[in-house]
Amino acid sequence: MLTKEFILAGRAIFTVSNGRGEHYTFRVKRKDNDAPRLPVYFVSLLTGPDNTSDYSYMGVLSEYTGLTRLTNASRITENAVSFRVINWALKKVWAGGSLPEGYEIQHENYCGRCGRMLTTPESVAAGFGPECITKTKLCGVM
Repeated sequence: MLTKEFILAGRAIFTVSNGRGEHYTFRVKRKDNDAPRLPVYFVSLLTGPDNTSDYSYMGVLSEYTGLTRLTNASRITENAVSFRVINWALKKVWAGGSLPEGYEIQHENYCGRCGRMLTTPESVAAGFGPECITKTKLCGVM
């Protein structure tokens, strides 16, 4: 399962799926602010066929709780299945819990920090390239 560090790295793309073939792909982008303000994490949902540009803004992610909060610019409502899925999945990630049988959260073989394609088995397993992992709290995993 993905880690909180991967989600908050800056350019995370991941898919939540269940055993019935349903899935949602999300992107979490970090926007760094000037000190002393903390970074802001924007959550988007893949809504079209182009998996590089067809994302629709959902809301803002809390780095403390893992919950997505809707804003005035959100393109979905709190009743949307995708909104419930992102909050359910990230609650599991933040708690370090396991998923029910048939459910998966997978990164899309791109570095969670810089967005480059991952090519080595070690990098794919970690979700970060060799340079980026040294800049995360996961340093020493690879």
